[in-house]
Amino acid sequence: MTTKIVSFLNAALVSVLMLGGHSASAQPDILVLGDSQISFGAGKEYVRFFAELPNRCEMTQKRTKLLEKLGTRQTAAIGVRSTSLQSWTSTSGPTRGAICDVDKKYGVNAGAYGIDGNPDRVFIQIGKGKSYQFCKPKQTAFESMFADGYYDPDLLILTFLGNSADRWANSPDAAEEDVRRTLAQVPEDTACIYISSAPVYLKKTNDKRMKAQTAIARAFDRADAQCIAVEGFNAKTRAAIEGKPKFFRRNDAGRVKDPHHPSNAAIRQFLKINTTEFCDAIFSALE
Repeated sequence: MTTKIVSFLNAALVSVLMLGGHSASAQPDILVLGDSQISFGAGKEYVRFFAELPNRCEMTQKRTKLLEKLGTRQTAAIGVRSTSLQSWTSTSGPTRGAICDVDKKYGVNAGAYGIDGNPDRVFIQIGKGKSYQFCKPKQTAFESMFADGYYDPDLLILTFLGNSADRWANSPDAAEEDVRRTLAQVPEDTACIYISSAPVYLKKTNDKRMKAQTAIARAFDRADAQCIAVEGFNAKTRAAIEGKPKFFRRNDAGRVKDPHHPSNAAIRQFLKINTTEFCDAIFSALE
């Protein structure tokens, strides 16, 4: 076999190995996962929050040292339509389908920020593209995401609530099951925070979500694992956002037309009100 042929075959083999490699092209230091609130704009505010983290949190010498664990704090956020923790931990059924089924109307089901060096939001379909291979057969989305370091963030933020409101509010046992499955599938060495998504427009909806948040936060606390719960859905954030038309998309007549997805300004208020608790959780998780 000639030298040229050997070189060609070696180059071809390298190409094949690169295509079949386990690492995603996106490797953020901080990964935020959530539902459609993330894709409707909250993702941008989380990316901003972590970019400004040293200025937002009360820094000490210890915290400054811990911050080194997050490298350059490159942050990515992925929000997938009507998903929940159950969606990410299921291998089949409609809950998994929310992640892996192609959206019949739009052809995409997620909004992503900060992936592959793009700081702006892009709309994508999970399962398509080299950075979104979360839908392998007989695996959950978490199992696919974290297998062999495909994604390997130093800090994982989970922000879900609304799509599990009935499940968690009606059954604390179901909340504990979702937490057990999540913790079994997230690598033990990954620092992790659960923070509920922001309040929505309607009081009745928020009353149910408040009950659900209590159940899921208690479940995380009882698990005593690496995921720290932040009850961001509270009296202060509800008072700031709930029932305020200025924080929701309105029609030409000024009436709220989308009561479920707070605006970027609302998310900024949500994070501002919860800054101390969120910062405390971040640095506790990094210890």
